[in-house]
Amino acid sequence: MTNAARNGSDMKVRQAHPSDEAAISYICVCTADGGGDARSLYSRLDLPGLIWAVPYLHFNPAHCFVLERDNSVVGYIVTAADTRAYEQWQHARWWPQVNEGLRDFTPETEADQNFLDALAQNQQPAPDYADQYPAHLHINLLPEAQGGGFGQKLMHAALDQLRADGVSGIHLGVNRNNVRAIGFYKAMGFEQVADEGAPIFARAL
Repeated sequence: MTNAARNGSDMKVRQAHPSDEAAISYICVCTADGGGDARSLYSRLDLPGLIWAVPYLHFNPAHCFVLERDNSVVGYIVTAADTRAYEQWQHARWWPQVNEGLRDFTPETEADQNFLDALAQNQQPAPDYADQYPAHLHINLLPEAQGGGFGQKLMHAALDQLRADGVSGIHLGVNRNNVRAIGFYKAMGFEQVADEGAPIFARAL
């Protein structure tokens, strides 16, 4: 039995709040190496979250949820109900702020440079599958929260909210080496629909 399973009664899913930003950013870097801890890979621990976690909290926290234990956030799911609208918001509000904050940043590690490459890529329009599956998500849990079914609870909370808001479909990208995550997404009804350097999975809502 995992620690998560033993401590399941202490876990709860709730809607995210902007005050969760630091915790979500931390979990993002702790799971940014194909699901593993990437803290030793970056010269700045906030870098992964600037793309894959924090902006969603600013865009619409109503579509983001966290897993909490003893008032500490140990997992999260962040979503954008409309990827095209999210892109427009990023170009108008988020990327200028991020780019300004990185103006004097010099990459010190390979991961730092990979972040800058990903930053440029994420400022390009999403491919056509974003029209059929307009929402997208990112989900991560600390190791202590894995294995107890809490990823499913986070996923259900987010998908139920998106469905209630009339969203027709959702997509996500995953590291092809993260076999555990791929298995999880398939179990949640996602199927691969594209490969953009990383497998893209999607499902109807």
